[in-house]
This record gives sequence, C-alpha cells and structure tokens, in this order.
Amino acid sequence: MVTETAPVNNGVALRLKSLHKPGDPLVFTNIYDAASTNAVISLNKASPCLVKALATTSYGIANTFSVPDAALTLNQNLAGIQKIAPIARSAGLPLTVDLQDGYGEFLDTSVYRIIRAGAVGANIEDSYPEKGFGHGMSCLRSVEESAERIRLVIRYAAQVELPDFVVNARTDVLRLKPNPEGWTREMMIQEVVKRGKAFLEAGATCVFVWGGAAGEVTKEEIQLLVKEFNGRLAVKLADGRDGLSVKELTELGVCRVSMGAGLYSDDMDALQKKAERILKGGQLWVEAE
Repeated sequence: MVTETAPVNNGVALRLKSLHKPGDPLVFTNIYDAASTNAVISLNKASPCLVKALATTSYGIANTFSVPDAALTLNQNLAGIQKIAPIARSAGLPLTVDLQDGYGEFLDTSVYRIIRAGAVGANIEDSYPEKGFGHGMSCLRSVEESAERIRLVIRYAAQVELPDFVVNARTDVLRLKPNPEGWTREMMIQEVVKRGKAFLEAGATCVFVWGGAAGEVTKEEIQLLVKEFNGRLAVKLADGRDGLSVKELTELGVCRVSMGAGLYSDDMDALQKKAERILKGGQLWVEAE
C-alpha cells in the first residue's frame, strides 16, 4: 500500500483539469529540458497567464539521451521530468507528462514516480511503443485493456491523494500505417470513437487522437470527434503549411492542443543551420532564418 502523498496537492490537478474547456482549449508548447521549460515560462513575464500549464514530450526527452522515443526507459524519462518539475512548481504551473504507454507492467510504479516528481497529469497511449505502427491492430492494446489501464492510473493517483489526476488518453488508431487489412479510413474513425468513449467512461479527462508526426487528422474528422466526445478532444497541432491553426481548432471546439516534438525539432533545425553557417565562414547574425 502506498502512503506517501504527492508533493503538489489535488488543487493543482483540479486546476489543470479545469483548463480543458471545449472551444477554449488548453494549448501546450511541449518542453523537454530545463532550458526549454525556462524559455516557455518566461513568456508569462511579458504576457501574464499566457502559459497556463506545462507538458513534456517524451520524444524530446529521449533525444536528450540520444535514444529513440520508443526506447526511452522509465528511468530516463523520469530523469528528464525531474529537471523540469521543480521549475514548473516554482512558477506555480501544473505539469503533465508524456508517460508513453505507462511502461507496460510497471504502470503503478510509473504513476507513483511521476507524481512524486511533481506531475498532476499524464498522457497514456493505447499502443505498444516497441511494436511500432506497421502491423495493424496488433500494435494496439484492446479497448478493454486500455480502458482498464486508465482506471488503474486514476486509482493509483487517488492513493497518493490526487483523485483528480488528469489522464490525456491517446489512441493511435490513425497512426497505423498501412491501414489494418480490410479497414477503410471510415472504419478507423469509428474505432477511434469506440475507444475514445470507453476511455472517457474509464475516467480520462480527454481523448488525444494522434495522426502521426504531421498531425494527420482532417477538419471533418475533428468535427465528428468533437461531437462524439462532447468536446473532450485533444489534438496535435499539424506540422504542414495547410495544417489547422490553434484559432481554427478552437473554433472546431477541441479542449486541448499540443505540439508534441514540434519545438524540439524546430530548435534542433535552427541550431544546425546556424552552426553550419558559422562553420562555413558566415556571421552569427542573419536577417531572416
């Protein structure tokens, strides 16, 4: 039996949960280390309350250890989170973390340890990180198992006095490439609806429908999912030029928008370009990137 309480009280979890408002979404510019955390938090100096909460990206944390996202261990993920959590706490901002699938059989340990680090929420996905996305529905846990894992996360959090721990339940049905044999896009969307409703019934705050790195979920699909989930839909901001903006997603009625690895990838791309320019004899200053 776990008796140790969380370093942050349930009021912080409630505050995070209350920020998930359909049509007025909580927007995350996901962070991955102390530097990115401080950079994002600093925005509140010029624009108070612009940053309302913080969320990590496991992809970014994995890259700080030079390992693929799917190979990120619980200890590595925690080491990254433990650098971020004290900064979030000092800034008075709720922290939610990317816990991947909850680390298989170590779900209870994973939840207790991120809470002890200072998290009041987590992403929990229904896929197996080690299986990838190329082998159809076998890459995903069953609806029943995934929903039960969400119930367990909430139960474990309640045992350390965080009954309102926020679960952003991610389904990776639309990430499967190629489509499962015989499945149309419409069938996959219906599977997303089935899973999402089960996850919400299990206690998830919202359902994160991930379409891959580029955020491949169409406007029409988002409209349908917002309706099916009563607005409790989380999406990733699409990478492409034609992707929907935060404003457009707000108008569609989602409750949460995140960037995933977007900031990390942009940061590394900018660093590489500047380093190359300097090493080839150029200036540090440049008019436009």
